[in-house]
Amino acid sequence: MAHSTELFPVEVDPFFVEDLRQMARAENYRRWQFDMVAPFITGTVLEVGGGIGNFTRELSIAAKSVISLEPNEYCYRQLVEEVKDLPNVTTYRATVESLDEKIPISRHVDTVVLMNVLEHIQDDQGVLARLQQRLTSSGRIVVLVPAGQWAFGSTDDRLGHYRRYSKTYSRQLIACLGLEIEKLRYYNFIGIWAWWWNAKFVKRHNQSDSQIKVFDKFFVPVISRLEKYLPPPVGQSLLIVARQKST
Repeated sequence: MAHSTELFPVEVDPFFVEDLRQMARAENYRRWQFDMVAPFITGTVLEVGGGIGNFTRELSIAAKSVISLEPNEYCYRQLVEEVKDLPNVTTYRATVESLDEKIPISRHVDTVVLMNVLEHIQDDQGVLARLQQRLTSSGRIVVLVPAGQWAFGSTDDRLGHYRRYSKTYSRQLIACLGLEIEKLRYYNFIGIWAWWWNAKFVKRHNQSDSQIKVFDKFFVPVISRLEKYLPPPVGQSLLIVARQKST
């Protein structure tokens, strides 16, 4: 399947934006996802793929300041509206490749964050290498991605995912960049099996509002507490935190 160069090409298919809206309504799940990355957010943050601002407000509270990039015109307008009252957030309609045109390459950040974005990028290593150039000497890259390539299905394809991630693949990816892994952990043991079932048996092409509502209301409050103390062996999401090597 050929994918647009934009992260969420609403002009081609509004399903991409509808998925963001579904996630925005799943408040418990969205809060859980942010809690996964929150301990690693410091200083000035570069958010890649701000979307419609599902996580930007929370980032602005945890960070000193936030630079949020979003290439899609429709999503960017929503993002600007969402963060207009946040004085420490700056937004740019830009891709990683065009970032140098917006911000001097001499400007560095403490944390780069990609929340459910890297899977939309074909050359994930190339993009991470560009972002690494923006890090301070002690900076880190924080990535949340869908996990379990064995559960890849039509919904992934429809969302514009190039892959789902594993620990093995992620270790290789980080090693190629010369970074060191600070955290590598699966989350959401129940969710991956529901995704696998929908992908392999139901052949679902979009996410179900009713499933998301039930999962968000009844399951997330329980499993998020359990997994805080019992890391699962597999999960729907993989957290990757990598930082510059100490010299």
